[in-house]
Amino acid sequence: MNEFGHYALFLAWAFALFTMCAGVYAGVLGNICNPKALRWSAAVRNASIAAAISGVASLIALGWLFHSDDYTNQYVWQYSNKEMYDIYKVSAIWGGMDGSMLLWAVFIAVCGALVALRADRCPRTLLPWILAFIGSSSFFFLTVVFYFTNPFRYLKAEFIPPDGNGLNPLLQNPFMAVHPPTLYVGFTAHVVPFAFCMAALASGQLSNEWARLTRRWALFAWMFLTAGIVMGGFWAYVELGWGGFWAWDPVENSSFLPWLTSTAYLHSVMVQERKNMLRLWTVWLMITTYLLTVFGTFLTRSGIVQSVHAFASTDIGWMFLLYIGMVLALAIALTLYRRGVLFSEKKIESFWSREAFFLLNNLVLLSICFATLWGVMFPVFSEAVTGTKQAVGIPYFNAVNVPLFLFLLLLMGVGPMIAWKKASLSNLIRTFLTPFLTALVVSGLLVWTGVDQLYPVISYGLCWFVFMTILGELYRALRAQGHGEDKGVVKGAVRLVRRHRSRYGGYIVHLGVLVVTIAITASMAHKFEQEFTLDSGESITVRRYKLTLDAIEGRQTTNYQALHAVVSVRAAGGSDGELLGVLEPELRTYFRNSETTTEVALRSSLRADRYIMVSGLDETGKRASLKVYVNPLHVWLWIGTLIMVGGTLVLLIPRKAEARSEVFAESLAGETSASPQPGGRF
Repeated sequence: MNEFGHYALFLAWAFALFTMCAGVYAGVLGNICNPKALRWSAAVRNASIAAAISGVASLIALGWLFHSDDYTNQYVWQYSNKEMYDIYKVSAIWGGMDGSMLLWAVFIAVCGALVALRADRCPRTLLPWILAFIGSSSFFFLTVVFYFTNPFRYLKAEFIPPDGNGLNPLLQNPFMAVHPPTLYVGFTAHVVPFAFCMAALASGQLSNEWARLTRRWALFAWMFLTAGIVMGGFWAYVELGWGGFWAWDPVENSSFLPWLTSTAYLHSVMVQERKNMLRLWTVWLMITTYLLTVFGTFLTRSGIVQSVHAFASTDIGWMFLLYIGMVLALAIALTLYRRGVLFSEKKIESFWSREAFFLLNNLVLLSICFATLWGVMFPVFSEAVTGTKQAVGIPYFNAVNVPLFLFLLLLMGVGPMIAWKKASLSNLIRTFLTPFLTALVVSGLLVWTGVDQLYPVISYGLCWFVFMTILGELYRALRAQGHGEDKGVVKGAVRLVRRHRSRYGGYIVHLGVLVVTIAITASMAHKFEQEFTLDSGESITVRRYKLTLDAIEGRQTTNYQALHAVVSVRAAGGSDGELLGVLEPELRTYFRNSETTTEVALRSSLRADRYIMVSGLDETGKRASLKVYVNPLHVWLWIGTLIMVGGTLVLLIPRKAEARSEVFAESLAGETSASPQPGGRF
């Protein structure tokens, strides 16, 4: 099976190379009526599908090696052992550098195959270029895997070990079976809109068609990237034992950066489609998003930043920088070549217009992106200039980004509600006066009830303002379309969403953002933590809860030994208080590598999370050292994310009109009869 996986990987690499080269050749031939161009285009499609099949076969082969505990394979020996549960053997496939790179490369190849299989939905002049650019990305990553991080290498030993080294204990969490693949889908799916963008630049077909055709791919990638980031936050929350979900870690930031530019792209492309403006913005936001996904891979695998999430330092970082430089140079060259088409003649006529606020929204997102990137790279820059590596911490990111996020929240409430081109004063008053006044009242009530921190008050007030603008928009739409009480408000709202999915699906996503914002604000501003020691049978009151240490004992499995605590949580008010639950945190020490992990005990409710961890025993060896966190409204962070994903799914539902092949036939006919675009042929 090891040889099978290796040769399947080689075939994937060879097919990707052919796709890249033949795709460029077919694209240069250009004329869709040319039989030679058609034959080469068909060959490129077939090669894209073959590359994906070969890549998937190699990934399955690696999975089989883990399942069968084949320790002749170096990668399997390094990241697996017989005591691991099957789900952790699945996680081990991408638990190290080699397997994670293979998974990444295979996902890109699969994206190319999906585009090839739906070739009838792509303009024929663009298709070979699209597959060529996807093939070039696939070829790069498969080259890295095949020549530098090949997971099908044999173990260099004189005998076959009876057992493996085992997976990092921090990764022995069920969420690691879904978090990395979800995040990788979000990263790699951006290669499709990127390829469409570059294909439009290369072919000169820079109408709005390429952006429209990739809208769902961009939404799909954004949805998975959002879900993957939040899953990573949940893993950190339950596994690292520090009571938080986001620490502005360099590797966390590496996934956050493309999320910011992808969000900006989704807003920019709406302006391009509706008003034929911001073409250059749209093109470069997608190029930047793709490059940031590659840059994130470089960060996690080059060793230039230190992180609990990062892979071991390797010598392949230069390859990623070289690839980023080549793509960037090509993108700049094509942009200059097509500058006559990219620069729109239309101008924003008024600041008080939707297109102006969308542009301002993108500027804020890019400002957050730049500030975050500067914080990530500051240790590298400081070491290069001064010889001393100096890192910036959480205070820097909060000081710079929190005000920008609050401003972004304001724009989220104003931008979608304001008119295109120019809004009248009466329209502004009718739309925003009631939300503004009620937000002031809510903010005043919060101050009156004891919330005396500035940013939380502003955050809650802005969330209410945005919620009221969305509610007001829904009310006006229901009234305008005559949904009376006989039909019901809920039925009317459902019909509105079905008729105007792109508009109201976006509002659902925004509602999810509001819920996430409230949860983050509450859990950060009102978090409570306390550390203490207890003997068996002793109790302590923490806020509204009474905690009793029922038992503290040692446990042992074939994989680890643990200090296990049993803590009863009751409502404060004496020993007869209502029992809310029993929490059982552990402190584990793994035999294989002598690593220690904290297994937290968590009990969530809609109101707050009770989060307990055991740190060990005190000097006497009889009393347990415990730490408890009370995180208000924390569960709403995960609920808000589900709402965001649900809103994105609404946006992804195809309209019947868009599903008809006649739409694409019309676009093809338009391309055949269209005159050459400014900027010449590539």
